[in-house]
Amino acid sequence: MTRDTASFFFTQSDQSKFGAIAVAASLAGLGGQAMATAANATSLEEEADFVQFRIDGVELKGWLWRSPFKEGDVVDVAAEWRDDHYEVLGVVRLADRTIALYPHCTRGRRTHVKNAMKWWFYVSLFFDIGMVALSAMLNTPVVEYWTGAFEDGFGWFMGGMHVVIAIAVYSMTKQWMPFVRVAEKVFQTLGLPNPAGVDLVKWSKGKHKPEDSFEYGAMFFRY
Repeated sequence: MTRDTASFFFTQSDQSKFGAIAVAASLAGLGGQAMATAANATSLEEEADFVQFRIDGVELKGWLWRSPFKEGDVVDVAAEWRDDHYEVLGVVRLADRTIALYPHCTRGRRTHVKNAMKWWFYVSLFFDIGMVALSAMLNTPVVEYWTGAFEDGFGWFMGGMHVVIAIAVYSMTKQWMPFVRVAEKVFQTLGLPNPAGVDLVKWSKGKHKPEDSFEYGAMFFRY
């Protein structure tokens, strides 16, 4: 295993369907090598773990956000066949249900959308509270101020800002959908129930072990 930096955002050509298959594996010898520089040098680079191992002479390698696994662990692997190797997309240690996936793959489609709606609500609420706080700083009573403001068409501005926030959240939600599709395929391949409803961040709460690193619950998980 090698920790290195790369860009993990999908290009347009990467967004085709992933045909992951399940492979039972024993990590009897985790090796590693530095991955090539990301194709898009302008994209944000971040750290992840590059894992590489062999099963019956077949090479498997790929990126995991963080790999908590050690030599000798018995795991299941979700991988996709490339030209000369299987590309690892997810690994689970069934003994304690520890799972690690390709960076940013943490939720299924339904929970991803629900999380986006939650953030739209929070940002909109923060904006509304900020506007109320701003009006409270004026000498005019709050109720009188807002009554006059809405009569002058300020309600259209408030509604427009909520629409702008919604569009921004929708854009971000759509941008992250390739990770969601990969995550769902991995969840399905590894046998997790209801792949669209999986939320590894939420499911990992309360399952922390003393030996876990601080990255648990954010970059590797339990279910």
